[in-house]
Amino acid sequence: MAEERVERAAGGFVVRRRGSGREVLLIDDAYGRVSFPKGHLEPGETWEDAAVREVREETGILSRILAPLGRVEYLIERDGAPVRKQVRLFLMEEIDEQDEPSYQAEEVRGAYFLPWDEADRRHRAQGYENWSWVFAKADALWRWHESRWETRLRGVSNSADAIDAVWNEVSPLLDDLVAAVARELSVVAPALHRQAESPALPREVEAASLPQAIEHTLLKPEASQVDVENLCRDAARHGFHAVCVNPQHVGLARRMLDGTGVAVCTVIGFPLGAADPVALVAEAEAVVQAGAVEIDMVIPVGSMREDDIWTVHDHVRRVCEAAHRHPGVTVKTILETHFLTASQVCMASMVAAAAGADLVKTSTGFAPTGARIADVAMMALSAGGRGVKAAGGVRTRADALAMMRFGATRIGTSSGVAMLRQ
Repeated sequence: MAEERVERAAGGFVVRRRGSGREVLLIDDAYGRVSFPKGHLEPGETWEDAAVREVREETGILSRILAPLGRVEYLIERDGAPVRKQVRLFLMEEIDEQDEPSYQAEEVRGAYFLPWDEADRRHRAQGYENWSWVFAKADALWRWHESRWETRLRGVSNSADAIDAVWNEVSPLLDDLVAAVARELSVVAPALHRQAESPALPREVEAASLPQAIEHTLLKPEASQVDVENLCRDAARHGFHAVCVNPQHVGLARRMLDGTGVAVCTVIGFPLGAADPVALVAEAEAVVQAGAVEIDMVIPVGSMREDDIWTVHDHVRRVCEAAHRHPGVTVKTILETHFLTASQVCMASMVAAAAGADLVKTSTGFAPTGARIADVAMMALSAGGRGVKAAGGVRTRADALAMMRFGATRIGTSSGVAMLRQ
């Protein structure tokens, strides 16, 4: 069967400040509709390169990218053959001093800035349905950028005091961002959209619940059989929920922990998340046969970075379907949040839940940063009641309890014994 043809395009939702207000750049396209400047990727370009170039070529406006906004996909026909159109839009900011756009007549019929609310009304009246979610999400991301929450929240230290200091201020915006991402998903991929209530955060956590939340972890490539045996003894002695080991050691962990009540967890597609989905399914089957009852799989991180939620969903769905054929097997989906924007963390959580994941997990421990309280909270608010595993750099009792207070139901750590001693 012939491979499906793909065409890619990128563009911008461009905002400029005027006095105390915001204005949005719109175009009148060749079909009499209101839209945003965008066009095809040229060979050798990135999505971002194409977005900046297309805005400049179609409207004369120089702009810079603030954040990825989202992606739509749909089928068109070209030369009698079906073609999959992939279009990404970026939130952008005007950076020149030009008062009015100078559009290219051969590409668009008009280009102009309008005050935000007026632009929203015109787009709702004359825009395309598959972009109907854009203004709400752009508004949330613009406010996120304006208030510097990427550093003020996601860069906050992993302590309850640090996040408590900003939580009341940021919480309404987080609610808006989660709602905007959910709205986007309901439009661009309605089959993946699940309506679910978000938990109330922060929540009360009993320190006595910590041992049963801990997954005692040893995923270092140099881990020896003796190291794994000692890990299992520690887990059984302290009543941890599980051990998490590499697939090679699943059989050993199962034999060591038989009858102790400690579960055996392992990882697949680890740590890059770039495995073929057929190989992921085979790996999932193999580790279940070896004795694993919990599987932590890494999403295709590169796909999520370019807002390809369809590929992410496909990988997670295949693993969940294979794993869930075995009663009692749990799948946790590792997002590797270090490489994702805040809105992508929310979207990845929703997509993983829709694909059947039982929990979503922050990190592999191999990225430059691991679990962050802000990411745990965003995942808890987005995952529709699924559990959240905070993993990667959680080393102290106080950090673990803070993670649990803001939504974590599991803690993946190699420092579990030290936590209890603290």
